[in-house]
Amino acid sequence: MSDTTFGDRYHAVGLERNPFVAPQLGSPACSAFVSRGLSDPPPPWSQTLVQVIGESGYGKSSQVEHWRNTMPGPYHYIPRRPYRNRWHRPPQTERSNGVIYGDEIDRMPTPLRRSWFTRLAAQDVTLIIGTHVDLARLGERSGFDVITHQLEPFDRATLERAIHARLNTVSFGSAVSDLFSATDIDRIHAESNGNPEEADVICHRLLARRVH
Repeated sequence: MSDTTFGDRYHAVGLERNPFVAPQLGSPACSAFVSRGLSDPPPPWSQTLVQVIGESGYGKSSQVEHWRNTMPGPYHYIPRRPYRNRWHRPPQTERSNGVIYGDEIDRMPTPLRRSWFTRLAAQDVTLIIGTHVDLARLGERSGFDVITHQLEPFDRATLERAIHARLNTVSFGSAVSDLFSATDIDRIHAESNGNPEEADVICHRLLARRVH
């Protein structure tokens, strides 16, 4: 058996490690944000609900986190389980500096979501959320102006940019474009149907096989 370590195998192709499939926001693999060309959200105290809608794995959380990095504010995540944790008190205006962020807000119990939206709208807060379902009607009834962004699957060009951006986060300066050929990217795009999360899994496995 070779005494070359697994990390050394990545080093041999000019990478610190495999940058794909990192589950935690803020990890190096998630730091390579790929713009979808969405307009910037309005400033704090705009009385606007900005909702990013998309299927699981389409990048809602990454988009919300990107905006939060440029315009900080408190963040509220609604877990899938246990159900009782969905009732945790969300951030209020006094902690917000005029902008509040949330993710998986469609999981929030309806009475809590309605009262939260109404209170924040009445105080002119800018609320920026990720959701699987369209909450525009509730936002408007609560008093918000509403901006909706619907995320679609990555097209091939965007997927290629995303792959190279991830590789660049861990590259020693090597030509990362050589690690995945045009044929590879075609295959990854076809197999993932443009779902960024599924594409990450495919890229992780493909890169891991290549460094063995």
